[in-house]
Amino acid sequence: MRTLRALDVRKRFGQVLDEAAAGERIVIERAGHAVAALVSLEDLAELDPRRERERRLRAVADLKRLVARSPERTIDAAGLVRASRAARTKQVMQAAGDRGSSPRR
Repeated sequence: MRTLRALDVRKRFGQVLDEAAAGERIVIERAGHAVAALVSLEDLAELDPRRERERRLRAVADLKRLVARSPERTIDAAGLVRASRAARTKQVMQAAGDRGSSPRR
């Protein structure tokens, strides 16, 4: 972190701005007192919890939109159980019928 006088920042604003964008944190002084700081947007996002919260809320909203657009896929569990039981009953009946029709010794 670097400290610069407001006058120096004004004289070299483009250079100072590039340094801040690259990740350097710069404290700006006026009359010997720190009055502001220049930070990158990434650093600002970390420092501002409201922005982070908004970013997360946007992500949740995006997910909700994706889910709303996708076709509904519901599973009829009771129907699956009934179909499974019917198939099993059919197998048992066929197996019993096969044994009953074969000649006994």
